[in-house]
Amino acid sequence: MEQEQSWGDSRPPNQNEEISATSGASTDRREITELREVNAQLRKEVEELRSQSQLSLKPQKPKVSKLRLGLWLVLLSTFALSIHNVIVRITIGQPIRLFGLFSAGGFIQPTIGNSLLILWMRMLVVVPLMIGIAGFLYPPVWQDLQKVLLKRDRRPLWHIIGSGIFLFLSQVLIYIAIAQIGPGAAVTILFMYPLLTVPLAWWLFNDRPTRLRVVVMGLILLGVILTAIPSLMVAKLGGGVFFAIFSGAAFALYLILMQLGFRKVHPVPVSVVQFLTVLVCTSVSLSLPLQLGVAVSATGRPGLFIGGLVLGAFTLVGYLSNNFGVRYMGAAQASIIASSGPVLTALLAAVIIRTKLDWVQIAGILLVTIGVTALSFERMRKTAKSA
Repeated sequence: MEQEQSWGDSRPPNQNEEISATSGASTDRREITELREVNAQLRKEVEELRSQSQLSLKPQKPKVSKLRLGLWLVLLSTFALSIHNVIVRITIGQPIRLFGLFSAGGFIQPTIGNSLLILWMRMLVVVPLMIGIAGFLYPPVWQDLQKVLLKRDRRPLWHIIGSGIFLFLSQVLIYIAIAQIGPGAAVTILFMYPLLTVPLAWWLFNDRPTRLRVVVMGLILLGVILTAIPSLMVAKLGGGVFFAIFSGAAFALYLILMQLGFRKVHPVPVSVVQFLTVLVCTSVSLSLPLQLGVAVSATGRPGLFIGGLVLGAFTLVGYLSNNFGVRYMGAAQASIIASSGPVLTALLAAVIIRTKLDWVQIAGILLVTIGVTALSFERMRKTAKSA
């Protein structure tokens, strides 16, 4: 028994033990293979990181910053709107010599009816294009407009429509002023609007004017007086000065009501409603049985049609470039560049249509520009402090 028991203890391993040994060896080989794969993957990633680091050390071309892009866009906007003012003078009034070389323009005379007509043609170009691109500029534009229309509180809607009405009045009046006293002088007098917006902002928004604003208002008033004096001394041109003053007053009310509208609604739907309001106002005014002085000769119709298309195109370019420029560089900084409008308009008018200005008018234009720029600087500082 003892011999049989010792033989039983020394028997060879059975089949199960052989299988377990084999499976253990295959598991070890699998783990070794996986480790080798991980090692190869890590080496590959290290090589990629080295190559990326070497590429980052190489000098690359500097990208255009958003601030610089915004600067160019606002400059383009200011240039487009200044050219727009010069084209208004070419279209309305007596024929003039372009660049001193050949006579052109003078398609319609500076009457209220003709001013309404050219503004109506301009809006026929601007409104459809603006509606078409509004969704690209601000995707929820139509949802916002629906909310404004269906809201119980109708004040935001009336503020926006009211701003469009005053914009309409300002544009009609400035067209007549440009035709009578020239683009540079008319636009400079239009920029008198801070004389009204500053006290209105104090009254409506409790925005008490600082000492700088008071000084700037005096500077702007002096500049407007210097710009208007030569035209007031000529009987035929004196009326153009008053048209420009009333245009500036209407523009100030447009800005105030627009600011009230911006509190509740995005600027893009506000602009859509404003442009639609201007189109409706011009259409209704032209359809009234009033003697407004609408008269277009057969020879002037092609030029008037082209003028309306060009004015609409420059309006849209000015609006779009300003909209994107404000996005990239901020409204306060953009307004500083836009304040160069009177100077740029005067320079372009002098080059393109050879408009002559007295030294007194040049001084007035510079004073108004400096005053509006100072207000823009103060606005930028105020925005920076509150941020």
